[in-house]
Amino acid sequence: MRSTSDEALARAVAQLSDLYTTSRAALVRDQSSPTHLAAKCEYFLASDAPKVGYALDAAAARSAHFHRLAQLPVVRITDFGAGVGATSVGFLAWLGSAREKSAPPTQRVRVEIHAVELGCAAARAYERSVRTAAAHCGFDLALHLDTRDFFAVECKETDLILCQTAVNELLLEEVHAERTIALVRSWAQRAPLVIIEPALKFTTRALMQLRNALLASGGVHAVAPCLHQGSCPMLARTGDWCHEARDTERTPRVIEIDRLVARRDHRALYAYLATAPGVAPTQPSGVTMRVSTDTLGSRGKSERLVCRSDGEMRVMRLLDRETRENNAAFLSAARGVVMEVNPLPANDRIAPDASVTVISV
Repeated sequence: MRSTSDEALARAVAQLSDLYTTSRAALVRDQSSPTHLAAKCEYFLASDAPKVGYALDAAAARSAHFHRLAQLPVVRITDFGAGVGATSVGFLAWLGSAREKSAPPTQRVRVEIHAVELGCAAARAYERSVRTAAAHCGFDLALHLDTRDFFAVECKETDLILCQTAVNELLLEEVHAERTIALVRSWAQRAPLVIIEPALKFTTRALMQLRNALLASGGVHAVAPCLHQGSCPMLARTGDWCHEARDTERTPRVIEIDRLVARRDHRALYAYLATAPGVAPTQPSGVTMRVSTDTLGSRGKSERLVCRSDGEMRVMRLLDRETRENNAAFLSAARGVVMEVNPLPANDRIAPDASVTVISV
C-alpha cells in the first residue's frame, strides 16, 4: 500500500519514532491517528516483519518446540498486539522459507491465526496485509480478529504465540506491572512464545526483567537469545542492555525513507525473547558464548562483550599482535553469533594458539 508521499511518510515515521523513545504514553492515545497508521502500514510493516524471521531462525535452531512448526500441516498462531500485520506477515514469510529449506512442500499448509489488536483501523489494515502475504506464500488462511484488549482475550490452543512492540506499552516506569507478568506467564506456559521489543535501553531492560520473572516462576525455559537459564547478568549493571543488530535487505521504499530521516544505522535493531514450556533440555558440557556487542577497538587490541552459557558475562579481548587465522573469527563474527573458544582462557585474553569457532548465528 502506497498512499502517502515519501516526504510526508518520512515526517510520520520520524514523529512515531520520537513517540516510541520519548512519549510512550501517547502511543495508546493515538491508536487511530491516520498519520501514525500510514507510518505503520507503509514503513514499519516492511522494516519490522524481518525481525520475526531472525528470532524464529535462532529459536528453531535450538529448540524442537520451534523447529517442528515448519513440519506441521496445520499451524496455529496467536498474534497479540497484531498492529497492521508486521508480526504475522513476518511469520508467514519465515514459515514459507523454513518449509522450502526443510523439504520440498508436498501439500498445502493451513495457517490459523488468532490476531488481537485493540485499534479497529489497525485491525482492518492487518487483515489486508496478512491475507495478501498468505496468498503470496500459497497458504490456506483461517483468520480470527479480536479487536479487544489483551487482558480480555482468552489464549486458546495454539502452536506459537507472537507479540511484537506491544508488551513494552504496559510498563510502569522501568518494570513490568505484576498483572502483565502474570499474563505473559500464562502465555509462556501454554505454548512457545516470541516477544520482540524496540532496541531501547529501558524497554530492553524491562524485557530482561520479564525474562527473569518468567524463569523464576517455573514451567518455562529460555530458548533464545540466552544460552543459559540463570538470571540475566546484564541487569547487575545499570548501563547494560542486550539487543540485536542484524543486516537486512530493505525494500526500495524503506531505503528512501531512511535517507529522508537521516537514519545512520540501517540494520534491523530489536530486542527479543523466545521461551518454551517445560524444563530446559540438558546442555552439552563446555562453555559457549554469544557475542553481545560489535567489535570494540582500542589501542593494540579488540574487545567484545560476550554472554556465556555458564551464566557469566565477560569482556573477551584479542591482542592485535596475537591475531591468527585460527582465532580471527573473534573479530569477524557478527553480533549475536554463538561461538566457542578452545582452550577457554581464565583471564579472558584469547591466546595466539586458541581456536575460535562459530557454532551458530
